[in-house]
Amino acid sequence: MSSIGIISPEARWETSKYGAAIRPAVATLLADKPSPPLPLGLDPHFDDLVAASRSRATWQKYECGWRAFQQFELRVGGKFAWPLDVGAVRGFITWCTFERKIKPDTIRTYLSALSMAHKLKGLAPPPSLDDELSKLALDGAARIPTAAPPHHPRPGRRVMTLPPLKVLGHNLAASGWQKGNIQTVWTASTLGFFSSARMGEILSKEEKGFDPSSTLTWADIKAREDGSFLIHIKNPKSGRKGGEYVDIFPFEGHGVCPAAALNRHMQMQKEAGLYNPSMPVFRFSSGKNLTPSTMNTILGNMLGGVLDQTRDKITCHSFRAAVASVLNRFPHLASSEDIKGWGRWESACYLKYARLDLEKKRAIFNKIKAAFNAS
Repeated sequence: MSSIGIISPEARWETSKYGAAIRPAVATLLADKPSPPLPLGLDPHFDDLVAASRSRATWQKYECGWRAFQQFELRVGGKFAWPLDVGAVRGFITWCTFERKIKPDTIRTYLSALSMAHKLKGLAPPPSLDDELSKLALDGAARIPTAAPPHHPRPGRRVMTLPPLKVLGHNLAASGWQKGNIQTVWTASTLGFFSSARMGEILSKEEKGFDPSSTLTWADIKAREDGSFLIHIKNPKSGRKGGEYVDIFPFEGHGVCPAAALNRHMQMQKEAGLYNPSMPVFRFSSGKNLTPSTMNTILGNMLGGVLDQTRDKITCHSFRAAVASVLNRFPHLASSEDIKGWGRWESACYLKYARLDLEKKRAIFNKIKAAFNAS
């Protein structure tokens, strides 16, 4: 997507009563996307239990394996019958090794994905997936040289700083897009910048659906009387049980205040009829979600004329280190413990949130403001 203005008005929300048990990668798999078809669905609660049996990372690896096998079928020009015979498995290993240049350990993971695919189809994993010659072939793949794929140097990832953040805001305002869509992107940018949150922890991975166990919803945001906000990151990369909490304080004087942006975004979402405590915070006027992929496209478009994208590319990951980067430049203002502790609290600790803890967070944020003002 190159422009917010072309977002389709279509929207469909896929949730589950027990959505918290469904890992993000599995939500699509249970909806028969991608292949192979999954004939679970006898009981949605049972599906949730199956989904929770593996970690999100494992399901994502399985998904890569299934997609690779789909590509192999396209290469040979036909669909293989299930359960897979030994010819299909050996051919897949050979294709992965010589055409895709995939490492043997990764191929073994892909074979595990095919084994799981049989189980999800209601089939027993066939002997072909335990073929002794296939195992020898994988051992051989680790010993013979294969032509390395052409190397294309990736542009370096630049940390988002205050100047390009201001440029982003200016270019968004001048884009001519619908105001609510501009506010959605701007709020996500300022929130990601000052919270040090990963965009994947607050944005939905899908435009038309979302995982309620990980996507930031309005119910996860609590406003305080002093204008600050408390935000619950439900499924952080750390995997902490109960999630983590982030404080957002006003940041005056630079036109990039995350608290003001969040307040304005909430008001505009209500006016547009999009505000719902159980729905994602970052939605466009069409009802579609802002995703990390869409955010990366927008950042490239908005900052393409400012930064050399072949050298200094700003992506969603660029926001994560923004605060830590500026604090590291002024060690006399903040300690390493301040940097480590900014915005991350275990759930059990935060339930006992005392005034002293809140004041400590305010003190750290005052150091952050001082560092940005000095930079």
